[in-house]
Amino acid sequence: MAVNGQQQAARASLSIRVRVLIDGQLARGKVGVEVVASQLHMSRYTLHKKLKAEGLTFARILEDVRRKQALAYMQDKTKPLVEIAEQLGFSELSAFSRAFKRWMGSSPAEYRSVRFS
Repeated sequence: MAVNGQQQAARASLSIRVRVLIDGQLARGKVGVEVVASQLHMSRYTLHKKLKAEGLTFARILEDVRRKQALAYMQDKTKPLVEIAEQLGFSELSAFSRAFKRWMGSSPAEYRSVRFS
């Protein structure tokens, strides 16, 4: 049983490390699975396989990190939505708006006006 617990801790720490690396990359622009895998000293395939064993995907972790950061950025009413979209690595405001609506059920502008007015 102890081995299983250690394996779970190792898997959990991988997803946590992936989250931290994504978080750091988002601050600098685009996030790439290749870069994260390289920083973890593994291939893209190995990273995918290890995350799959945890029941996660790189895309799901990326989306979760983006969602959490978006909610934090939205609290600053002076920050333009287009700037938030760029900081989260979206190519365009429309792509960010679609993702935000999927996450929160309303557009970023609607969310901001209801939550922070």
